Amino acid sequence: MSATGLLVSPAWLIGGLRNVPGYLATDRRGLTFTSDEPVFDVALRQVTDVTWPWWWFGGGVKLTAAGQRWGITFVRPTGMPAPQPSMLATGVGVFALLGGAPGVLHDLDALRGLADVGTGRAAGRLWRDVLPG
Repeated sequence: MSATGLLVSPAWLIGGLRNVPGYLATDRRGLTFTSDEPVFDVALRQVTDVTWPWWWFGGGVKLTAAGQRWGITFVRPTGMPAPQPSMLATGVGVFALLGGAPGVLHDLDALRGLADVGTGRAAGRLWRDVLPG
């Protein structure tokens, strides 16, 4: 969590026949996932059914948001591209706060790197403290 109270992590929606790279963000009031376009933007209190499957070793979570069940991993799936930093400029939900928050852009520079297993599990530990359940 940055000094601004924002948490932003590279993440991938997983399941079915495709994985979608993007960013998961919270300001501890809302939860937003954006990729090439916004996927969901909900109040944190509306996030339900949060589980941390043991076989993801702390690097991923399943949750219900915007009336749909999502699998989210912080460890880059094999063969998947990293999320593009341009996705951070979506301007919806929590991401709308990024432009005006002091110090956040510096923190976001670290998000340009690739998420490996260690960084994915570390992100999972941070998110476990934020997500309900």
